[in-house]
Amino acid sequence: MRFLIFALGLLLVTTPLAAKDQLSADQQEEVRQLVRDTLLKNPEILMEAMQILQSKQEAAREEMQKAALSQLSDLLVTPGITPIDGNPDGDVTIVEFFDYQCGYCKRAYPTIMDVVNSDKNIRFVMKEFAILGPVSEIAARAALASQKQGKYKEFHKELMTVRGRLSEEKVYKTAEDLGMDVDQLKKDMQADDVSQEITSTRQIAQSLNITGTPAFIVGEQILPGAVPADTLKEAVKKARAKKK
Repeated sequence: MRFLIFALGLLLVTTPLAAKDQLSADQQEEVRQLVRDTLLKNPEILMEAMQILQSKQEAAREEMQKAALSQLSDLLVTPGITPIDGNPDGDVTIVEFFDYQCGYCKRAYPTIMDVVNSDKNIRFVMKEFAILGPVSEIAARAALASQKQGKYKEFHKELMTVRGRLSEEKVYKTAEDLGMDVDQLKKDMQADDVSQEITSTRQIAQSLNITGTPAFIVGEQILPGAVPADTLKEAVKKARAKKK
């Protein structure tokens, strides 16, 4: 009843022309006064209305994401130069968007690797989502380019577990320590396929309303943040069940 009163008052405010056709000016003023008095005496009504609005917005956002996921499913899992770990032919795909300067990504690294390594039927797609500044893009480009020297997995691990703040010098020193040809790496970092992968990942993230790292996609679910292993495993279980 209280929400009905609030909704009626909101209707009068937002659609005055329609209201005038139904209520006289005096009646409109009476309703406005009733709404005002009710809200002053029961301010929790506003909280109830906001909760309902937020629930509807969240539901709408989830539907938009599902639609976008359906449209982008091929781009998310198409190899190209997107790094793939786990079982390339796995029945369930986990996609992670990450940044090497993201503390939460580093915290999530052992968790996601444990989930992937403990389930031999997971395909792990790794999206270099460099959003935390120039060093992030240098690291992402270097990681993607390291594939041409067969060092991505080792390089990725080192960048995810490196101590202290990441810098351009530290990126190249890490590559050198892994026995990579750093001069060649720098050339490969500017290759068209590397640039296309960086741009494509950003466009996909924007379409899915992914604005932070880490973010995981499992089936039709988008899981933001450094989620626990149990959450990822449950998402994998649901995705696998839908395939049966």
